[in-house]
Amino acid sequence: MRTLLPLLLTAACVEQSGLQCPPNTSIVGQYTLAFTAEHDAGECVWTPVNPPDAGPRKFALDDAGASGSTLCVGTASDGGPQLQLLIPGKGGARKSDLSLDGGFQFATDPDPVLAQGTTCICDIFDSETFEGYLQTTDPFALRPDGGLPPIIGLTARLTDRLSAAPGTTQCRCNLPCSFSYSIRGTTF
Repeated sequence: MRTLLPLLLTAACVEQSGLQCPPNTSIVGQYTLAFTAEHDAGECVWTPVNPPDAGPRKFALDDAGASGSTLCVGTASDGGPQLQLLIPGKGGARKSDLSLDGGFQFATDPDPVLAQGTTCICDIFDSETFEGYLQTTDPFALRPDGGLPPIIGLTARLTDRLSAAPGTTQCRCNLPCSFSYSIRGTTF
């Protein structure tokens, strides 16, 4: 069961990832991911139960902190490069084919989250997308041997899309909704 991101990104300091790359992959680097809230139309909000805290609260935290991460690269089933992202405490490796321009997209299927794991106090489905680009000092290009150029960071956007589970009648959130963060990854 996955707990919603606003509850996970409250740490004040960066975790050192120290995660090992999966077998048959090699490390690209370790990066600090800094999260900045994007307050879009249709953003998820929740309503606390007790005054004086009454009034809607946005899911995307303005001070979402930072997290350590490890990027690894391997070979995808089609023979092209596959990027893998590891973040401590967030499950296993997330996988994405790497496009010729350094683009990637890590996406999850709708994941059920039970009421006790959410601020919505209802059962929901969460679909998450983490998409962006690797950064290099020159325009991104694979090396002649298929390897990566030196990666100095990444830019990305993380979006969670929430929807009510079938049969949900009462919820403290404005479902369906989404919340997003822009992400800047720098080496550490």
